[in-house]
Amino acid sequence: MNARMNAMIISKNTRLMLKRVLWVFIPAVLVFAVGVVALDFYFIHRMTHPPHTELYGSPRDFQLILQKPMWFEEKWKNSDSTQTVGWLLSRGKPAPSIILSHGYGSNRSELLTLAFELWKAGYNVVVYDLRGHGESPVNWSGLGTYEKDDLLSAIKFLRGRTNETGQELLDGRVGLYGVDVGGYISLIASTQDPMIKAVAVDSVYPDVSHFMSYQLKTIVGSDSDAANRLVDSRWTSQLTKLAMQLYLMRREDSAPAVDSVATASGRKFLFITGKNSGGLAGMTRDLHNATKDPKQIVEVEQSRLVRLYDKASSEYDARVVAFFKEAIPPTPDKPGQLARAR
Repeated sequence: MNARMNAMIISKNTRLMLKRVLWVFIPAVLVFAVGVVALDFYFIHRMTHPPHTELYGSPRDFQLILQKPMWFEEKWKNSDSTQTVGWLLSRGKPAPSIILSHGYGSNRSELLTLAFELWKAGYNVVVYDLRGHGESPVNWSGLGTYEKDDLLSAIKFLRGRTNETGQELLDGRVGLYGVDVGGYISLIASTQDPMIKAVAVDSVYPDVSHFMSYQLKTIVGSDSDAANRLVDSRWTSQLTKLAMQLYLMRREDSAPAVDSVATASGRKFLFITGKNSGGLAGMTRDLHNATKDPKQIVEVEQSRLVRLYDKASSEYDARVVAFFKEAIPPTPDKPGQLARAR
């Protein structure tokens, strides 16, 4: 009888102890889980709201030098009814057109010298602010999830442009150029419009998840091995990906960049890396290796992940212009052929 009573007392004490442990443990787990989720959403909010950098120039500077009309401030609607703002540098006649998409944390003015060099080479050029950047009326970035559709809307905008004689400016050939986010969406969009014949990308990534990991390492400090291992873990990757989808109310594109380049279609590609490309350099090389169409890769001293000046800028721009002149050659100008676009 005593043994039975002792067993009951021990069992009761065990249950009480278990309850006490659970009352302590469960709230701690819940607090930890809520903290992790809150931290994840903080990082997502920070990544999708890059600091706005002010424009520091416009094509007006070049127009004053040339003493001829050659650019227009433009606005057009995106597929989700948001608006994009940009510049059109017009040849005033049918010509191949190049669309320039800047990188994360940048704005269209940082591609102004490249836009002008392409215009001088004979191209109509569109350079615009990605959502969440520059003067875009949209105050958040999708890191590529929405921006691909915005780029396709820019092509649609170009299709409707004519000069003063009613000629369409777009001659049926489009080239795309982009840096990190801009490069990613250029690769994705290149499979979705047959007019796209050439693509040049700088420091690009294969999918949004990889770019989020890259940005997360920048935020937590890429010098920390422990932090890098945590960011690279499958658990962190899946949680961040889910948080991103919930935050933006949209899934990542079902066909990431690596899928977009894996099928030959006659396009031509230029991949650019710089000594400052960091983790994006390896991703860019992997995408180059996966590309089935004619391709080339070049390493420069500095990629356009940073603002380029003077010699570095002119050498970089010349390399990109040379690629497009070989891939989609412009039609030579005839005297007096620069008509005003409308």
